[in-house]
Amino acid sequence: MKEIIFAVCFMCIAAPAFADAISDWSDYENELRKGKLTSAEAGFKSEKLVPKLSEEVESKNIKENIDWIFPVSGYGKANIGNAKKFAAAWDASVRDPKFYDGEEFLIQPYLRLLVVPADMNKDTVLETADVVAANNGIVVYVKKGALNSPGGNTVWLYNPGQNFFIYYGVLRTVDVNLGDVLSAGDKIGSIRPSKKGYVLNFAVLMYSDESFTLFNCFDEMK
Repeated sequence: MKEIIFAVCFMCIAAPAFADAISDWSDYENELRKGKLTSAEAGFKSEKLVPKLSEEVESKNIKENIDWIFPVSGYGKANIGNAKKFAAAWDASVRDPKFYDGEEFLIQPYLRLLVVPADMNKDTVLETADVVAANNGIVVYVKKGALNSPGGNTVWLYNPGQNFFIYYGVLRTVDVNLGDVLSAGDKIGSIRPSKKGYVLNFAVLMYSDESFTLFNCFDEMK
């Protein structure tokens, strides 16, 4: 009986702590994008929040999937229509993703991934496409009803295995909620096509040595 009481008490204590870690990160992301923090303040807060987040989600046993999944369902690396421009911007920004720079982070060129069907022509009519989790993770930030704001509807996933933060922006719809645990390939939301194909804001940031760097997950995709 004592063991049962202890287990129940532990669950009651752990659950709020887990929720608090995610809520704190979500609040932090809101502060960043609204320009309420200087870069120095943001860096200091991340030093406190990332270890807390990692510790609290450890019980979820979220591992890194060896094979990364292309973020738009039904497509792959060969469908990146702005591959050269995207890769050049990606490489140039790898050591300075400007994560702490408020809305400036959201409008950088390396975030704009253009996905084009192989057989697309001027008469092609595209349907809405699903956006999926590129790797396993837990949802640590969600912004809905923000189609006209910088970054639009937004989702961040967190993978504690390598301290990966996976960003999805300009989503048309969002089908996940704060705290949801996703496996690679699970649906996150959807995007609508443009005249040139599909546009998705997408990035993977790795937190290490008290700073964020851009991780080229496309090298890990089949």
